[in-house]
Amino acid sequence: MIDINTPLEAYIKYLNLESALNERDELDHTQVLVLNAVFLTLAANVSPKVGDILSHREIASQATIHAALKKLHHKKMISFSSTNESRAKYIKLTKLGLKRFETLANIQHNGVRKN
Repeated sequence: MIDINTPLEAYIKYLNLESALNERDELDHTQVLVLNAVFLTLAANVSPKVGDILSHREIASQATIHAALKKLHHKKMISFSSTNESRAKYIKLTKLGLKRFETLANIQHNGVRKN
């Protein structure tokens, strides 16, 4: 048993709501990690290429990450684009993908504000 204080209660609430959001969007653990990697890359003002995300061996194998990217694209969380100058495919968050992170940010912000 652990002593649950107010900050821990807020974090537990966040985890429960994040889990519910993942369930609603039918995202498995790998898809969440891949989506987070895309978001964090974009947040660093870098346009992620598929190859960049495939190189995240700490997430999964390249084949598993590739499958997750395909599923996220099918779920309309990300989109792909390319330029005429190279064969590289770039990954963008769609409005739906960005909404997920805005929802998580609001959950975290509201949990902190209320406590």
